[in-house]
Amino acid sequence: MNGITQKDGYQIVDFPRVREIVIDVMVPAEKKHMIHVLFEADVTDVRKYLKKKKSEGESVPSLTSFIIKCVADAAMTNKRIAALRFARRKLAIFNDMHVSCNVEKEIDGQSQPMGTVIRQANRKNINEIHNEIHSYADEGYEKQIGQMKNFAKLPRFLRAIFISLMLNNPNATAKRGFNIIVTSMGMFGAGGGHVIPYQHASLCISVGGITKKPGMVDDHVEPREYLSITATFDHDITDGAPAARFAQLLKEYIERGHGLLSKA
Repeated sequence: MNGITQKDGYQIVDFPRVREIVIDVMVPAEKKHMIHVLFEADVTDVRKYLKKKKSEGESVPSLTSFIIKCVADAAMTNKRIAALRFARRKLAIFNDMHVSCNVEKEIDGQSQPMGTVIRQANRKNINEIHNEIHSYADEGYEKQIGQMKNFAKLPRFLRAIFISLMLNNPNATAKRGFNIIVTSMGMFGAGGGHVIPYQHASLCISVGGITKKPGMVDDHVEPREYLSITATFDHDITDGAPAARFAQLLKEYIERGHGLLSKA
């Protein structure tokens, strides 16, 4: 790594320029009043199905792709929770759910989340969502790296203006942006655990780890696998009751294998 300076007991390295963009995007979150709903979903049957199909030599979608489909379809039952507040007293309620998700890539020796957007995720099946993410992870991110590096060279105040215009413009969101974030931090570690995100989107779903513990099935106890999930809402837009109803519906979709074990 360039720019390493050795000191007595420590070393100084350059702060990655592209990380400044991550900080820039977090600034709008400081003005949000977010609430969190933490819950667990039984994914035993879903994971068994995926493992079975994989053992049979079939191409199977990722668990993240499945979660994105469940989130998008659940949000369609109450589009307001993924609305965009702009111009103080206006809400843009979108016809479709555009879901942002991250793929971890190495840039200049540092791990960096690279975001892609699944446009109209509610209109796509799980395999289509999986293929989009897979295609981006394989080659689509390379163009974005160059764009990020060039963007990071701009003065911070110009970056802040651009980001603000993008995040608060309903036309930009409807045409090429996103109104939901799904982040899967659980894929990078083992065991259960919830994630409390620091995000700006009106709806953010943070997927944690999977833990095994006893569960009731047909009046008897057996080992089950539970996925930790945090649903985060903009409290300026969504109150506790609709947030709880959405979380319950999302839990039901995941546990019954929405779009995978059952029809979407």
